[in-house]
Amino acid sequence: MLRHSLVALALLAVAAPSQAQLARSFSSATYTGVGAAQLKADFDNLKTAYNLDAIGGYHIVPKQPWGAISAELNLGVTVSPGRNEGPPQTTTTPGGGGIIGGGGGGTTTTEEGRFTNSDNDLQAFILNVQGVYRTPGRFYGIGTVGFGLISTSIEEIEESGRTSASFGGGIGFKFGEETAAVELLYTRVSDELQTIGFRLIY
Repeated sequence: MLRHSLVALALLAVAAPSQAQLARSFSSATYTGVGAAQLKADFDNLKTAYNLDAIGGYHIVPKQPWGAISAELNLGVTVSPGRNEGPPQTTTTPGGGGIIGGGGGGTTTTEEGRFTNSDNDLQAFILNVQGVYRTPGRFYGIGTVGFGLISTSIEEIEESGRTSASFGGGIGFKFGEETAAVELLYTRVSDELQTIGFRLIY
């Protein structure tokens, strides 16, 4: 966890925006950004983890009346792991006593859901290359599709493959017509992982 935190701090130091960058993010060919996101896995015994993101992008098709298209590299590192709550809970209800003979048998109930067999907390390193479409206007919609490299602490996710197609969507708001923007983005990283968080693009 300490190693991941140091990597994340280094990413933020490298990606920290200057005043000039904040003023030109959508008027130049390239852009950068930083973000923070919740990381969720499709296992009922894993709590939410938190990632820091570093973003680099290139405007393939600059602003047009119908929108803009960019190529983007997104690097996410877990800084706060999601707690593993262990195997499903089993409860036993005692049987009632009969009038004649001994009491009846008890009932055993196991918690329903999908559970990982891993003992590890949820952590992930995600490197995602994606195409991004943004609608025109200061308040805009976002659509993404891409391909990512994923390394996690959960064995079932690792066994399903370290690469995966991704897709997502969100909304954004530019502080000025050609200046920095804040975005809320959801990404389905793989069949078992998804993120949602805020990004500052500059």
